[in-house]
Amino acid sequence: MQVRGSVIKSIDNFVADVHASKYEQWKNGLSAASSLLLSSVSTSNWYPVEPGVIAPTQVLCDLLYTDKKKGAWESGRYSAKMGLTGIYKVFVLISSPAFLLKRASRVIATFYDPSDLTVAQSTDYSMVIQFTQLPIKNELIEYRIAGWMEMALEICGCKNLNVKITKSMAQGDRLFETSITWE
Repeated sequence: MQVRGSVIKSIDNFVADVHASKYEQWKNGLSAASSLLLSSVSTSNWYPVEPGVIAPTQVLCDLLYTDKKKGAWESGRYSAKMGLTGIYKVFVLISSPAFLLKRASRVIATFYDPSDLTVAQSTDYSMVIQFTQLPIKNELIEYRIAGWMEMALEICGCKNLNVKITKSMAQGDRLFETSITWE
């Protein structure tokens, strides 16, 4: 169960940029394994998901959010905002939401291993995305991914966007599902 280093780096950047006054306190709250990993992370390499993403996100949420789901969601949004800039921003800006989401399986697979997702339903203004495999059954990962999708679609120009988690592997469902609508 692995995650790409760029995901780990995005959590560090999120805390440093958005919660700068608490950055050192966050870093000091990390486990030795997470601290070591963070100090030597390469954005293109694969790392264990627990010390790389789950533990740092948990410390972030415990320190800065009364609702851990909100902290994970916002961290995911930040990751999309930073990741979909430069050359990738052009791709997102010229893509329709359906085009972007239908290729989401390739995108997610570059960040989380193993992962598998499908588009279960699709209309011009809605989509249901189902993840049948993630590197670990964890609510924080699910909320990060949903937040990432929300920001990616905002960058794509979607208005009145609603991204809702309708099924959760972390909560015992056989898959992680998001229902997405927009105008």
